[in-house]
Amino acid sequence: MASDRNTRTKQSSGTSGSDDRARGASRGKRRKRPQSSVNLLSLLALVLVVLLISEGHLVYIMFTQTGSEDVSVSASGGAQTAAAPEEAAEPETGFADNTEANPGSVDLPLAGFSSAASGSGEIPEETPREETEPAEVYSEQLDSPVVVGKTEPPVDDSYFSDAVFIGDSRMEGFRNASGITQGTFLTSVGLNISSMSAATIATADGTISVYQGLSGTQYSKIYVMLGTNDLGYYPWEMFPDEFSGVIEQFHKLQPGAIIYICSVIYLEEALAAQSASYNTNENVRIINDYLLEVAGEHSEYCCYLNLNEIFSNGYGALKEGYSSDGVHLYESALQEMLQYLKNHYVPVEASAETYAEEDTDTGADA
Repeated sequence: MASDRNTRTKQSSGTSGSDDRARGASRGKRRKRPQSSVNLLSLLALVLVVLLISEGHLVYIMFTQTGSEDVSVSASGGAQTAAAPEEAAEPETGFADNTEANPGSVDLPLAGFSSAASGSGEIPEETPREETEPAEVYSEQLDSPVVVGKTEPPVDDSYFSDAVFIGDSRMEGFRNASGITQGTFLTSVGLNISSMSAATIATADGTISVYQGLSGTQYSKIYVMLGTNDLGYYPWEMFPDEFSGVIEQFHKLQPGAIIYICSVIYLEEALAAQSASYNTNENVRIINDYLLEVAGEHSEYCCYLNLNEIFSNGYGALKEGYSSDGVHLYESALQEMLQYLKNHYVPVEASAETYAEEDTDTGADA
């Protein structure tokens, strides 16, 4: 019986040991489950912290950069671009190395922020601007003895009482808007050199030609403003001879008059070229050279008025804002032209001496 008890005791002890080991293993398993859950939660928390730190740093860069730009703009009137703060120069988020890691990619700045607030935190270098050729400067100071310079004192309107003005629509505008109160006008829209013989002028006494208008009353001054309507119709080599022929005919009809040949006024090309491609200031300069040449050939009774002394913008074009269509001048510009004529004239004594010399030369030839 003692052996049976011992056997049972051993079996009981073995059973008890087995149970204890089973319970220990079960408790070990139950302990492992909470440990893995804790690890997962810790990992998620760590990731969340990293994200919050990264996003917070980016927001800090944005707001600090925006604030520095506002201060710079306020202090300098917007003339200077604010520099990126030192903290943003080398961000710690890893975005700074993005371009180096992938040279083909480009970091674009966020809308509303400067490039310093984008990934790299660096202000890009300014792209060099292409240099444009400066406009060519044109001097209106002409070296010719037939060019009429400024004369003092200025004359008043009575000086034009024995003057006749011949020209196109530009001269008509001068008559209507300059404020001139004296003088006779023989003008017609579209008047040009090539059709001078056939052109007609509407007057109170009926329709007449320019030559008929010069056949009656004797004038002491003839102002000629022609050429604008000839910019596109001439082989240039023909123009000087035809214009010279017209001037000679004027002189034949009015031998005692001094003829003022007015330059063709510059155009505002951007507007004038819309009506005709030949309306260019290059053509204006060509025709003015011919007008000056003809004046020089007939210097005994001709002189040249360079109206572009007051109408040029300095670059061989009409001043901006002087015309609605690039050709016809505003009232204020025409008033300037009238004042120019009053300050640029040949004194009576000088013209009398010129004609006396002409008469002497003619008598000697006879």
